Amino acid sequence: MDYVSTTTPLTYAFYEGPSWEPPAPRERTAPAATEPMLRTPQAPEPSTPDLPRAVGWMIVGAYGAILGAFGLAFLGDAEVGLVLGVCAAYLAVYLGVPAVILRMEPKAETRPDLADFLRQGLSTWTGRVSAGSALAQILTIPVALAVAATGLGIIVRLSA
Repeated sequence: MDYVSTTTPLTYAFYEGPSWEPPAPRERTAPAATEPMLRTPQAPEPSTPDLPRAVGWMIVGAYGAILGAFGLAFLGDAEVGLVLGVCAAYLAVYLGVPAVILRMEPKAETRPDLADFLRQGLSTWTGRVSAGSALAQILTIPVALAVAATGLGIIVRLSA
């Protein structure tokens, strides 16, 4: 874009840049007739088709062990019972929401049993993962938390 001096009216008169006036309205034309596209519903893809139900129960067991370890370590007061009740309610929501979501997905394929999973592994976007690697990635945090809660419970019971 060229610099235009606005100090003299003569140079401004010859400037053919953008105008502050709105453009003239364009002539409206009717859109071309096209066939309507019918939207065919597509079934969503299952979120965990390669995981057996046993892996989900392993996760539930690990978090149940955490809650049980806290219960055995700290149960004795009514206040602790209330706190553990709140923790149990949060745990039910934490594990219940994925269970509801998994029940809503289509049942197009059957899930493998644990033996097939251990033999075949898990398919991911980057390729296949062995069952041991998949279980390590899935269960590391819950099992580590369960071990830590059990250790904490033992320390509390021994020091009391």
